[in-house]
Amino acid sequence: MKKRVQISHICVGMYIEELEDRSHSRLDNRQFLITSETELKVVLASKAMSAVINTSKGKDVVEETAPAWNVVRSRFEVELDATFPASELQQARKCIETTRPLIKRVFCDAQRNGTFDFDSAQAVVETIMSDALQCASALIATTKLKEHDEGTFLHCLAVSALMIAFGRSLELEEEMIRDLGLGGLVHDIGKATIPLAILNKPGKLTAAEFALVREHPVRGAALLRGVPGISQTVTGICLYHHEKHDGAGYPFGLKDEAIPLAARIAAICDVYDAMVTDRPYKRGWSQSQAIAMMLDSHGHFDRSLLKRFVSQLVVGGSLR
Repeated sequence: MKKRVQISHICVGMYIEELEDRSHSRLDNRQFLITSETELKVVLASKAMSAVINTSKGKDVVEETAPAWNVVRSRFEVELDATFPASELQQARKCIETTRPLIKRVFCDAQRNGTFDFDSAQAVVETIMSDALQCASALIATTKLKEHDEGTFLHCLAVSALMIAFGRSLELEEEMIRDLGLGGLVHDIGKATIPLAILNKPGKLTAAEFALVREHPVRGAALLRGVPGISQTVTGICLYHHEKHDGAGYPFGLKDEAIPLAARIAAICDVYDAMVTDRPYKRGWSQSQAIAMMLDSHGHFDRSLLKRFVSQLVVGGSLR
């Protein structure tokens, strides 16, 4: 049986009878079975908007089912290649590989020894600040897809890069921007002091477990206090990034201007990255969906800052 499907529904194992481009002309007379991720990437990278598949010779499409993780990865790479220059993607990926062991060292030290490796954290932020001058958008976009074993590492990197980019768009002083980057990197450092059995628990947390997880801002700030070179701005990001503008947040229920500016910036960047992230167990929202939800979340964010985040980073094209 032949059927026409959206190009986004194509996967390995399908037999392609015909590809069509935007003008509805045939792109290729070749008929073929997609047998590998490499062949799938070629199809997804084409200008085709639809395809005719033959279900008697290959897989059928199940539109109600979310695409497999390997398909998500393939589409993600195709979209990156189509959106950013190769030089920016190369620099972004180099930044990720350079900072990966340093970020892991920071969290491992906190988890195993209850200490904070300031030198490694500072080296990460300096790398991000340098690379973000040329490829901030590509760096942030590259972190959107997070494998299970690197979710924490990439989330910290993404929030740090987002806060640096947002701080620069707000024309803040360089030292403040550096603190934003470091605060974004370590905003969840307190979770390193919570048992992994609780953090990775597949089912619903008990009331006691949930209360323990909500202690991570206080635990993180306690870990940072007294470390030579750590500013109050960085500690405040860690301590207050879950406070909400209407006072409904935690751990202290602060409202409005009582929440430090840096923590209000962190709240926006933290939630934005979490919402647009693709994970093996959850597809991320599109940028427009995430922004719409954040704008509808009255009382959660500083509205003035959120509007500037949207206008200067999203509408302005810094985030794609």
